[in-house]
Amino acid sequence: MNYVNFTIGGASAAPQTWLTTILPGLTVALVAGIVLFGLNWLREWLTNRWKKKNEAEVLAFTLVTEFDRLIAACSEVVDDPLHQDNHGVWETTVKTPLIEWPDNWSWGSFPKKLQYRIRSIPNKIYLANRHVSSLKEYGDGPPDYDDAFEERTFRYAWIGLEAVLINDILAKEYGVPLLDRGDWDPEDRFKREIEKISKRREDEKAHPWPQPDWMLPDVPAEELQERHKKLAVDLEAAQKRQAAR
Repeated sequence: MNYVNFTIGGASAAPQTWLTTILPGLTVALVAGIVLFGLNWLREWLTNRWKKKNEAEVLAFTLVTEFDRLIAACSEVVDDPLHQDNHGVWETTVKTPLIEWPDNWSWGSFPKKLQYRIRSIPNKIYLANRHVSSLKEYGDGPPDYDDAFEERTFRYAWIGLEAVLINDILAKEYGVPLLDRGDWDPEDRFKREIEKISKRREDEKAHPWPQPDWMLPDVPAEELQERHKKLAVDLEAAQKRQAAR
């Protein structure tokens, strides 16, 4: 009789490979590295954000102080009573403001749009003064200089209003306390002056001064010749009367 023997025992363990021994360690190391990198990045981001916010608040406080001075100076220009010199020529009684921003201030702590609005103010002052000087030289002229003085008032009302609006933004965004001006409301004063001048200019544009006939470009050549002859006759008669005296 033959017997069949069965041997029952545990299966042999699978052979160990580099995947089963190294991969888990690499996975743990990779995850730990990513977490560590993320924590370091978050720490630097929070640190830079806090630093930028602190720099912005300090700069905002400095700027509000400077803009308060600019607002007061623009108000003086707008309300300049002017005066006449010994020859009856009208002159200003207050100087226009001068303001410059250092390049080494922490401008990058502000959004680009706000930064541009602030840093463009000195250029607006320069352009205002240049335009007024041009009108004084080539505009209505002495003794009144009406167009130059009106443009001076108009430009500085706009600059003063811009300074008021920027100060409001700095106070709202960075918690800078605004100056207590009491009953004085420069924003309203600037707006009223801008509105008054704008309305006058619109009315003048809508109702221009009538142009004299002799300045019209469509006068026929024959009529011009007749006018020239008449002018020559009148001039000759005037010369005779002058010689007879």
